Amino acid sequence: MKICHVINSLSGGGAETHLLDLVKAQRNEGHELYVISIGPDKKNMASLESQFKEIVNKVYRLNAPRLFNPISYRTLFNIQKKMGFDIVHTHQPRSDSMFYAINSFLNHKPKWIVSIHGKYDTYLEGKASFKLLKKFLMPLLVFIWRKSNHIICISSEVGTWLSDYSAEIKFSVVNYWIEPSPFKEMEDNNSKINIGFLGRINKNKGIEDLLKLFLDLNNDNLQLLIGGIGKKSYLDKINYKFQLDKNSNIQFLDYVNDKKEFFSKIHLFVFPSYSEGLGLVLLEAMSHSKICITRNVLPMNTILNSEIGFLFDNQRDFKEKIESAIDMIKNDKTTANKKLLNQYNLLNEKYSMEVLFKKIESIYING
Repeated sequence: MKICHVINSLSGGGAETHLLDLVKAQRNEGHELYVISIGPDKKNMASLESQFKEIVNKVYRLNAPRLFNPISYRTLFNIQKKMGFDIVHTHQPRSDSMFYAINSFLNHKPKWIVSIHGKYDTYLEGKASFKLLKKFLMPLLVFIWRKSNHIICISSEVGTWLSDYSAEIKFSVVNYWIEPSPFKEMEDNNSKINIGFLGRINKNKGIEDLLKLFLDLNNDNLQLLIGGIGKKSYLDKINYKFQLDKNSNIQFLDYVNDKKEFFSKIHLFVFPSYSEGLGLVLLEAMSHSKICITRNVLPMNTILNSEIGFLFDNQRDFKEKIESAIDMIKNDKTTANKKLLNQYNLLNEKYSMEVLFKKIESIYING
């Protein structure tokens, strides 16, 4: 099949990383692959463009990437008209909207697949005016999605969120997949316990809860490593609020290019996010055999449970769970290794490429 993926950018975010894994699998199946990036990559994130170019037949970058710029639409239309794709798979609302706008003008209409990568109107970040704009646009997005041939939601939670807007809308759930590293038991540790966080640094990710907790622990044998990017205004705000420049046990690593190296440095991964479509980074931490703690909300609590990691409900519970995890890491390797083995088995059973890629291939053929 001749397949075209349309996505906002080729920055190293969750949707882009998943797409890279997807085109690798599709290339192995012999498909002809193209990727269109409608916008520029973020300057403070690593671009995946070179990796995409090694896999797909061609990567297109629109010269005028603004959503309401007519040049972008014309360029996208000309590519679609010239190439005559069998499948167009769009990722993220801006890409969905642009393809919908030009699709009705195409003589050869490809099968159109939409992937919904998150609960787009549930995040805590952003100005009030932006939240109102998202609320206003959501009914329009649902209308656009209904015009596609098939919708893929990255988790059951995203599917439930979508159904709240339209009970009749049809979709399939296909999680992100993750390839676990070889299972590795926890080693003895008599030095500092390194606690890690990886993700965008904003209110929605629960970063302020994590910082408050770490300062409350007041333990010089702990170190907090925070990987990710955030707006300068927000970083300045939390630096002032928590006086971070005075605490040598808290390190901000900026954008993390080498996740393997990051996970090799930590003993405990903490992900206190309030709202996620799936939480890919949680799966990545599990794949590197790290004890994990996350907030007891959907969909994270469908990944972790007491047999695999730790879930917390509130700030007090957060402190109790992290203290229990630290004590287990230092004093109870048997229980820790049992949790690690359980999460390794879960990844292989539920989040493996072999299982999930077959679902996408079936949607392409039958959807």
